[in-house]
Amino acid sequence: MDIIIFQGVNYVEAKAFGEYLRQLRKAKKLTIRQLDLYSSVSNSYISQMERGERGIPSPEILNKLSKPLGVEYEELMERAGYIHNKNTTNDQARDAVLEEYNRLPPTEKKLVDDMIKALLAKRQ
Repeated sequence: MDIIIFQGVNYVEAKAFGEYLRQLRKAKKLTIRQLDLYSSVSNSYISQMERGERGIPSPEILNKLSKPLGVEYEELMERAGYIHNKNTTNDQARDAVLEEYNRLPPTEKKLVDDMIKALLAKRQ
């Protein structure tokens, strides 16, 4: 079987995670449109995630989905591979943050950089 890699995630992982999201949604007896309404994540994006066509969603999307799906945010983060267990080391947390930062478009990276510089300047 060929494994397709996109956004650093292979298709098999994305497909398995999408199926996990679908199972959570169906267990709550929600339609995709209802989940869209409760999470503010578009129904088309939810559908693509469930089919494994969008890769692993960002931590921001997982946070939006956690409450309507009735699952802890940390569990979604773990299942998505952002953290390896609930006792994540500082290195793992840093790597997850850097991975998410690297996915940002340049304009958003600049905003993050500016915020960090402002916080560091405030400390001094």
